[in-house]
Order: sequence, then structure tokens, then C-alpha cells
Amino acid sequence: MLARQDYRDALRDPALTSREKSLILLVQEAKRFGEEQIGLTRTDNFDTYVKLDRPAVSWTVTAAPQTRLESYQWWFPIVGRVPYKGFFSKDRALREARGLEAKGYETYVGGVAAYSTLGYFADPLFSTFLRYPEAEIPEIILHELTHATVFFKGSVDFNEGLATFVGNKAGVAFLEQRFGRDAPVARAARARVADDEIFGAFLEVLSKRLEALYARGLPEAQTLARRQAIFDEEKHAFERLRHGFSTHDYDAFARAQWNNALILAHRRYYGELAAFERIYASQGQDLGKFVAFFREVQKRGEDPMKALRGAARTPTDGKR
Repeated sequence: MLARQDYRDALRDPALTSREKSLILLVQEAKRFGEEQIGLTRTDNFDTYVKLDRPAVSWTVTAAPQTRLESYQWWFPIVGRVPYKGFFSKDRALREARGLEAKGYETYVGGVAAYSTLGYFADPLFSTFLRYPEAEIPEIILHELTHATVFFKGSVDFNEGLATFVGNKAGVAFLEQRFGRDAPVARAARARVADDEIFGAFLEVLSKRLEALYARGLPEAQTLARRQAIFDEEKHAFERLRHGFSTHDYDAFARAQWNNALILAHRRYYGELAAFERIYASQGQDLGKFVAFFREVQKRGEDPMKALRGAARTPTDGKR
């Protein structure tokens, strides 16, 4: 917070490259697009810039029992229960993970480029943003602005899924409008979204298989042996899927040691994309109406996940 400077001052910094300066301006354009054309809440977010000397702004820890697809929960004032805990130090995040592993939990630690303070503070633009490809930056910005627009206390998975969906759709729409539908950056953004949708469908199938296994209540050793068989089968399936991907966004997931925490950390963002897509279609594929739909859900005090699945109606059948 104390290191922030106005983004216009940052543009005069000779230490920044011309690419970094152009990306800072692109952030401002994407922000205006979200506010003016989608109805995202107007904030002072991203009006300031912070230089960080680390590869991520923070690292999050996710944990889960070995035989349940259920996130360990932390509790915080204002936002309620949260299925991850963030640290500005990677070493502290790893220390937290080791402590949870000593208690028998599986863990996953991942770095993030941005976070939202939900409108309580003016979030800065971090230098970590500028390390991402141009096609990804509008999605990150619009994702975080969605959090400042619609937020359901204690429903982190829903909030992250909603922000991912809006960020993906809005990021593509912005780039197509700004550079043209056939511009390389717009094509790259569409390719990323397509891969996200395939990945989300894969996670749904994998999750259903694991939940069905865990529900059987078998002895732990037998459950873990059968889980490993599922992991082996699904890793082969995922490798086949990856041949059709346009990006390398999920190479790290393929290489990782799979466990419940890893799956939950990724499902948090991509697990409900198909349900969001059906509601988006019901709103005439109008992002402004889509966002307004969930603002009304929030205003009425409804359970967002029930509203999502009830409005989407069409159940996932577990098929690829």
C-alpha cells in the first residue's frame, strides 16, 4: 500500500520498458470497458502501480483430507470462511502447508498475479501483471473487478467461478473490440478460453469419480489404492486432451503430483464454467445482463450456488 504510485507517474519511469508502459495503458482501457460496457462497479482499482521484486504477488495454500474432496476452511472477518490462505511470502506459505501435512492433510501451494480487496481498498496494479502475455492481462483485470462488483460471503468457489467466467468472456470481447476479431492477441485470448472450458469439463468428470469413490466409505488404504487407479486413468485421458489444447496453460497441472487439494484449487476457478455458460445463454449472451442477474441474486440474499444450478437446470451427465 505504501509503495503505490499513480500509474501516470509510473509511465514516466525510464526503468519501465515500452512494452510495460503499453500494458499499463491497456489495463486502463480494459477497466473502462468493464465499467462502461458490462456494468462492473466503478472503483479506484488499478489507478496506482506497485513494483514487486518477486514472481507472484502472493501464494495461496489449499488443503484437503486424503479421502474427501472437501477444502480445509479458514475463517476471516468480513469475508467469512475461505478455502485457501494467502501469504506474501512463499516460504511462509510452504511452512503453512507443511504444518497441515503434519496433521494429515494434502496440500497445494500456488502463486497468483493479483487479488481483490473487494472494494474495501483501492487495489493497485502490480508489476507481476506485466509478466503475463498481452492476451491474458485484460482477463486478470476484469476477473478482479468482478469480485469488487459481486461477492457472496463464504462462497469463495462460486465467487471465483463467476469471476473466471466474466473475466474470460469480457477479456475476449475487449480485445476483439480494441484490436479486431482477427488480431493475433484476440485469437490467443479465444484459444485460452477454449482450453479453460475443456479443462473445466475434465475437472467435473474427475471430481465426480472421486466423490463417488469417497462416498463408498471403504477402508482408507483401499480408498487410496482405488483413487490412485482413478488418477492413473484420468492422467492418460488428460494427456489425450492436451494434444488438442492451443496453449500450455495446463502443462504444470499435468506434471504435478495429483491430490485432492490440487484438484480443489483448480476446480474453484473452472469447475462450474458449463453452468455459467447456460445462464449466459439464457441472458441472450449479454454480459451486462449476466452480471446484473447475479447482482439480483446477491440483493435477494439467495444461495448463489443453488441459484446457479437451478437457473442452469441442465445437469452435468459426467460424459466427455
